[in-house]
Amino acid sequence: MSLYEIVTPLKGAVLTLQTKRLLLSVYKPCAGAEVTSYLVRNRAFHKPFQQTHSDRYYTVKEQKSYLRSDLNQYKNNSLVGLWISKIDDPGRIIGRISFYAIIGGCMNSCYVGYHIDEAEQGNGYMSECLRAGTEFMFKYYRLHRIQADILPANTRSVNCAVGCGFEKMGYNIKYMEIDGTYQDHEMYVLLNSAVET
Repeated sequence: MSLYEIVTPLKGAVLTLQTKRLLLSVYKPCAGAEVTSYLVRNRAFHKPFQQTHSDRYYTVKEQKSYLRSDLNQYKNNSLVGLWISKIDDPGRIIGRISFYAIIGGCMNSCYVGYHIDEAEQGNGYMSECLRAGTEFMFKYYRLHRIQADILPANTRSVNCAVGCGFEKMGYNIKYMEIDGTYQDHEMYVLLNSAVET
């Protein structure tokens, strides 16, 4: 049984997946206000886990630009950026899961990153999204491999990935700039069991 179904896109979206409790949508730039509201209220909470952003990042104008870029990459099959909301409150964004740097050919792989609203931690929402999202990517993009690079101290994110079947495959020293400094990351990988190896 599938963990999601493709449903009629939410207003302002071009794709919406529905899981048991959630809606995952690729939005057009018109959703800039909703995205900005989510980012602003989680600015301090997300700060230790993401790249440094200027004040301009937290404006509707800037987020519309990001959404326009996301939409172009989605159309070019290089990114699937899904904004998360609850079925019973579809207009309020509570997180994002992004499948990016999608590569075809002999690689057939991508990376995944995710974050959630501070107030929604501990409800299993991100695990629900990660399981459904990877299933979607394996099925519709025929990927062989999905990789998540996670700060070792981010135990919630690590537990989410491991709980969804990702396996630790390595350690990348000073891999990515996070909160102003290049920090080490652990590499977790999920392989598509439906693809012959």
